Amino acid sequence: MNPIPADWVLSTTNIASEYVSHQFSVLIGVGPKVLPPIELDVVLLMACSKLARMLAEAYHNPVTINFDITRYSEALQTMETGLKSGREELLLAQFPPDHQIILERPAVVLDKFGIIVLWYLPGAIDAAIQNDMMVATVMMSGPLGTSITRSAVKDNKWRTHESNFQSSDHGLTPGCINLSPAWFLQGHPAPKFHPEISVTL
Repeated sequence: MNPIPADWVLSTTNIASEYVSHQFSVLIGVGPKVLPPIELDVVLLMACSKLARMLAEAYHNPVTINFDITRYSEALQTMETGLKSGREELLLAQFPPDHQIILERPAVVLDKFGIIVLWYLPGAIDAAIQNDMMVATVMMSGPLGTSITRSAVKDNKWRTHESNFQSSDHGLTPGCINLSPAWFLQGHPAPKFHPEISVTL
């Protein structure tokens, strides 16, 4: 049963993600077959099936690296920017890669203890979905353009600094927008702070 009300936009997202999860389980042999949900149109069903196949292919193609991701995460400082060359060289010396890996097909990369480091899923998002995302992104050009910081000091707003973005080949405006209602309030304790949305979406 879908826990999200049917008239919410996120309802379709939830149904699609559940379908992908079920299809993935079928493809790796750990779940029963399920019928496609009637709420999803043919284009979205095909996109979900493609994503499930890609996830299953990656799952069956594990790549193990001689690396301890837990020790690495413990060595990282809070708010690592990845922009300090001395710091990056120190981490590289402390955790040197044992060999170069070239991923040419979907894969799941594991550290030496079997912890997932990343999923490599080239082309996982269907072309029709990508087109919808492009159209939506074009409509956000104004807010995207004003979201980039251009100051010489990167410390405070390094995530949105212009050095992290490059121009688009498709005429899109690079930028960063957070669409998380009440996100900043989540870290504050009650009763003084009560989570509430700041903008009607």
